[in-house]
Amino acid sequence: MRIWSARTAGVVDDLVAFPPELLPFARAHTAGLDRLRKRVDGPVDWVMLTPAGHLEHGGPRTGRYRVGGERLPRAESGDGGAEPWLSYAELAVAAVDEIQASARHRIRVPVVNVRSRKEEAMDKTE
Repeated sequence: MRIWSARTAGVVDDLVAFPPELLPFARAHTAGLDRLRKRVDGPVDWVMLTPAGHLEHGGPRTGRYRVGGERLPRAESGDGGAEPWLSYAELAVAAVDEIQASARHRIRVPVVNVRSRKEEAMDKTE
């Protein structure tokens, strides 16, 4: 199953990482983004925050979220190859920060956090 955005050619192929029950939401999200982008002269100034693939309901607020351009930010050298994730708490902080800063306009902004391998191991033992 592939989801294509007319403008960015973003693809979701991995049905293990991207469960089929989320596909209708992803399609609607992509369609909404495409509609926003088509209205370049419209009166609405918008920013669409797109969280990392793994969004944790009860995850902690770490204060270490990162934002990217049209693509997810890559892991940094100190991340040890850990997978991107984001808690709802971090997403809420990112949304408030975007509103207060008002620095981005008419763009999708990926928001991620990267848990170190040590943190991942600690989470599995708890």
